[in-house]
Amino acid sequence: MVRKKTAAQTANPRPNPSMRCGCPLCLKRYPGARQPSEEHTGSWEARYIDPSGKGRSRTRPTYDLAVEFLEQTRTEIRQRTWTDPARGEIALAAWWRLWWPTQTKQRRIEDWTQSQLRDEGMWRNHIEPFLGSHRLFELGWLDIQTWVNGRHDENGGPLAASSVTKCFQVLDRMLQAAKLDRRIPFNPAEGVRLPTIKKKHPEDRRPPSYAQLWLIRNKMPAHFRPLLIVAQETGLRFQELAGLRWCNVDLTGRRVHVREVLVEPRGKIKRKAYPKSDAGLRTAPLTGLAARVLRELWSEEPGASRAVSAPEDGMREEELVFHGRNKIRRGSRKDGGAGEPYRAPLRRSAFRRVWIDAITEAGVVRRTVRTVAVEQREEATGRTRVVKVERTDWWPDFHDTRHAFASRLHDRGVPEVITQEILGHERAGEVTWIYTHASADYAGQVLAALEDRKQGARRSGRLRSVPAA
Repeated sequence: MVRKKTAAQTANPRPNPSMRCGCPLCLKRYPGARQPSEEHTGSWEARYIDPSGKGRSRTRPTYDLAVEFLEQTRTEIRQRTWTDPARGEIALAAWWRLWWPTQTKQRRIEDWTQSQLRDEGMWRNHIEPFLGSHRLFELGWLDIQTWVNGRHDENGGPLAASSVTKCFQVLDRMLQAAKLDRRIPFNPAEGVRLPTIKKKHPEDRRPPSYAQLWLIRNKMPAHFRPLLIVAQETGLRFQELAGLRWCNVDLTGRRVHVREVLVEPRGKIKRKAYPKSDAGLRTAPLTGLAARVLRELWSEEPGASRAVSAPEDGMREEELVFHGRNKIRRGSRKDGGAGEPYRAPLRRSAFRRVWIDAITEAGVVRRTVRTVAVEQREEATGRTRVVKVERTDWWPDFHDTRHAFASRLHDRGVPEVITQEILGHERAGEVTWIYTHASADYAGQVLAALEDRKQGARRSGRLRSVPAA
């Protein structure tokens, strides 16, 4: 127990004069008819010097608490663990404006990676509207846990479990950076429980067969069929196909050089010099079918160009291998009076509508309808209200053609490291988990072994029963 000192005996902490206290200092400052006392009974001011040399003070209700605060603060300053409370008073939205440029390295939005575009969308749509006004020091574990629970679609939120995890990771990185910047003493997101990602049934993980892709292709518009053929024969991503240019297609050597992609930051199509990752910069072989389709496509488009241009030169639609065929609206700046279709870069959203119609008409579709909560902002009042809407998940997705291609390589005995290189993956384990397991029909293999054994056929490599000793 620290013995209290009189007002005249102490300099730090020092008593704050009070009209209710009867110590000599308070009576001198505020004279009046009060009971005199030896000790100060009001609050105490603890003063200290921060690491930058600036004088600071903090008020505590008792002398003991003021001394305890001083000892703790001086210890933290000596150990370099002291945090300036004023630095944590910044709002989360203001901290985002300081923190986000460090993640993008001050690059233009069209130069952002897909992960950066996704993270910025997560902040804008799911973090800022709910937590952006909170100051850093106000955010607590319970606030973040409640926000996470409200985002999950099982609780009526708009996001699946995997998307909730990615959204939370953005917030967690922000708060961890605030901790490293000495704005908060600890990360309040530590220990937050995330929703469990439900495992998919093996049938749901299996990619479409090439027979199913053939049915889908027959239901697509004629000018999109070459796109699907090249996709299933090379394993290229949609953005890589949309950004493929004739100068990067070697029909003689039957190679495709992946050098750039098309991205859609905030709905605007841009050329990007590098694909999803460094591993995406690769060369993919062309099968005989893919090479023949591309030769026919080149001969059918006299306006196509093999010129070499840089992303800074603009879109240059005549260089694109695959493109949309939009009708020219009369009166527009591109209208020449004939109303002929013109080349337009492929948009994922527009192609998705074509894809859904094709898989539905082909009879290979699987639909999953779920109800989610979506925030809608009223322009008149500026308020946000939650509306329940239905969302449909479709199988197969266009990206599943990539899974089908990888499974085909696995069935042909192509080594995993080569498959990783062709697909442009940085981790070979992802190839094994997503594609190899998705293509394996273990039940069919066991059934074939049992049926062969039942018929008396004895083949090497089949399952055999060993009698007990």
